[in-house]
Amino acid sequence: MRGFEGINLGQHYPIDSPLHHLDARVKILSALALIISAFIIGNPAGILILVLFSFSVIYLAKLPPLKVLRALRSVFVLLLITAFAQLFFSSGRELWRWGPISITNTGLENGILYSLRLAMAVVIMCVLTMSTNSMELLGGIEGLMRPLRSLRFPVQETAMILAMALRFLPVLLGRASEIAMVQQARGADFSSGRLAKRVKAMLPLFVPLFASCFRDARELGTALAARGYSGGKGRTRYRASHFGWTDLTALLTVAAILAVAALV
Repeated sequence: MRGFEGINLGQHYPIDSPLHHLDARVKILSALALIISAFIIGNPAGILILVLFSFSVIYLAKLPPLKVLRALRSVFVLLLITAFAQLFFSSGRELWRWGPISITNTGLENGILYSLRLAMAVVIMCVLTMSTNSMELLGGIEGLMRPLRSLRFPVQETAMILAMALRFLPVLLGRASEIAMVQQARGADFSSGRLAKRVKAMLPLFVPLFASCFRDARELGTALAARGYSGGKGRTRYRASHFGWTDLTALLTVAAILAVAALV
């Protein structure tokens, strides 16, 4: 099943670039700010600015653009559903009609905007995980959640769960691809027929996938217990993260871009 191949969300791409050297907390905050702003900003010009800025970040990170954009395969169907839902079910000035089906100017604009927003969110998350390794990601999440310690919130445990969930995505997608190929060898067809037929054909894919997920989770828990992991209390880090002038400059740049996109 080709839809699961080549998806890079969750895979680290080790290379020497300015983005790779930024503090993980800065990258996580910037990614969240960009994704939230993409769904809040309503004007097309603002969305275009965010899209251009996202491509400039990919260039700055020295990541292969096609490798990053390949992550959109995982949400291609969702992008189409989002676009068509807005295209055919939005009111506005009618541009085209065929029987009961009509396309309006508002529907066309919303279809493009909502699809761009979703695609941009996936690309930004892909850039974040490709430019940040597991330990940096764990430290960044933990650092951002540190104020919650005063409320007796399990910060280190939660950060580890989130980091492992992100890193588990490539394994999950690879497993889905393997199971899909086995099902296709047995005669399953995931690509032809109507949407309802294709969804029904994919049901045998989810049962072994969920079973393997639970098995991997149990094995991971056993491995952590065997290594004496008993929670984050009292744990220290080998390399402490430091917030420098480069990180401050990056945050201010992102804030300026978001301000321009919101006010344009």
